Amino acid sequence: MTVAEEKTVRGRVALRTHLSAQNFRRAFQLLSLGLFLVLFFAVISPLRATLPLDAYLRLSLLNYGSAALSARDPLIHLLPWALVVLVATLLLGRVFCGWMCPLGVVIDISDRFFEKRTRRSLMRERRWRNLKYYLLIFVVVSALFGVQVAFLFDPIALLTRALTLAFYPPLHLGIQILGSWASVAGEGLKETIGWLFPEGSLHYRMGIVAFLIFIGIIAANALSPRFWCRYLCPLGALLGLLSRFAVLRKRVSEACDRCRVCCSRCRMQAIDSNTIRTDPAECVLCLSCVATCPMTAIRYGWHLGDQGPSQWASEVEEPKPRLVRRRLVFSGLAGLTWAALARTNAGAERSVRQQPIASPFLLRPPGAAPEEDFLSRCIRCSLCIKVCPTGGLQPAIGEAGLEGFWTPVLVPRMGECAPQCTDCYRVCPTQAIQPFTAEEKSWLYIGTAVIDRSLCIVWNSQKQCLVCDEVCTYRAIEWRDREGIPHPFVNDHLCVGCGLCEVKCPVQPQAAIRVYSFGDKRSWSREKQKRWRELGVKQKQDQKGY
Repeated sequence: MTVAEEKTVRGRVALRTHLSAQNFRRAFQLLSLGLFLVLFFAVISPLRATLPLDAYLRLSLLNYGSAALSARDPLIHLLPWALVVLVATLLLGRVFCGWMCPLGVVIDISDRFFEKRTRRSLMRERRWRNLKYYLLIFVVVSALFGVQVAFLFDPIALLTRALTLAFYPPLHLGIQILGSWASVAGEGLKETIGWLFPEGSLHYRMGIVAFLIFIGIIAANALSPRFWCRYLCPLGALLGLLSRFAVLRKRVSEACDRCRVCCSRCRMQAIDSNTIRTDPAECVLCLSCVATCPMTAIRYGWHLGDQGPSQWASEVEEPKPRLVRRRLVFSGLAGLTWAALARTNAGAERSVRQQPIASPFLLRPPGAAPEEDFLSRCIRCSLCIKVCPTGGLQPAIGEAGLEGFWTPVLVPRMGECAPQCTDCYRVCPTQAIQPFTAEEKSWLYIGTAVIDRSLCIVWNSQKQCLVCDEVCTYRAIEWRDREGIPHPFVNDHLCVGCGLCEVKCPVQPQAAIRVYSFGDKRSWSREKQKRWRELGVKQKQDQKGY
């Protein structure tokens, strides 16, 4: 065998090895997406899984950093997860983006359905891909001033929210329709995966908005491969800044003949077509350049300082971000402006306790932190909304003002807070909903029910109705004589605002008893709330002559 033939054989073997590595990456991506979906569908009440169902949300450095900054809390329970991603990025680069990010996998899959795009100039590509860094500055500055805004851009929270609000309810409806056909296949399907869905129907507000945002991200692939990852993802920008110092580097041998095939196949446009150098902040280790190089001149290796001359030269640019100073200043000012507007809570009133209350129906889940701390921690992932067994938790629209957009609120007419359920805190990655027990729900006050006497059957028609009293779990309905006729009253010491009375009230369309947020006592310690309930129990016993 001649030397040329031997080189050809070695090249073919290397190419097959590289293609196997790329196929391994694709399999790993599908495995990661599958695990994400398994964890997502396992978020169903009652929770059965022992795994952390919010694992992917915990792995997002953007979620962790923005929540920690805005809440002024290191979030110790999330720190080990953040360190795992941090160390992996410093070692391997943007491996999370290219191998694990579920939204990135969805984008890669959907990208195959778009036609070939028109090639842009390198200068235009550079200018647009800096946008994600400016968005990162916007998020960081807002968080420094106590306003959480990462939920708008974090890919994990964004995908989880889209699946919960836009895709999960139609899928649930489809399973119900198949089961109602009473066919063998339909019944079998319902029995097999029916446990993944709650009983009854699901209705979530803002589902169409979440759907349009998700479709917009996918449709942007028509402009450029991985458009979201290249230009808009601040998590990718954060990991990109860290990956400039990664130990694993791309290397190119002397066999490279500058054919630029690798440039045309790079999905992130990380390779400069003029110099064939790779920007580590943009490279997501997709291995396309390795698999498509006709000279098998590209490989990845460890870069540990100056290692002396080698036939495999490092082809990585120095870590010098090309950001425009005035745009950095503008991004910071935009974050400051957003924080100022959100903090003023446009259109909101304030209660006597100086808590921001944008609506009399702002009812948070039990165990939720005091409002300002809750808003700083909540990443709007919607997992608590998905796990709610009654469908009562809904994304906020205007109840919490601008700052509280998309945070979870209880809408009693759609579903009550089930007395024995504690699942919402168990899926909250940032502990915006603090841990609590079913027993503690008796004194975790999220609101107070009020009887509208103009609508109540007993008050306005002098007819007998015992529904609210019969269904009240906490025995908060009391009867007092008015002109010899017993009328219902609400004991605000015993009513925690669960909303069951509002759900069951027979008066339509607006219930005669409604839960209002002025009974919210989250600013109190749990011990103080417990003493408040004990006072109510004692008063009730005294009235009965105990």
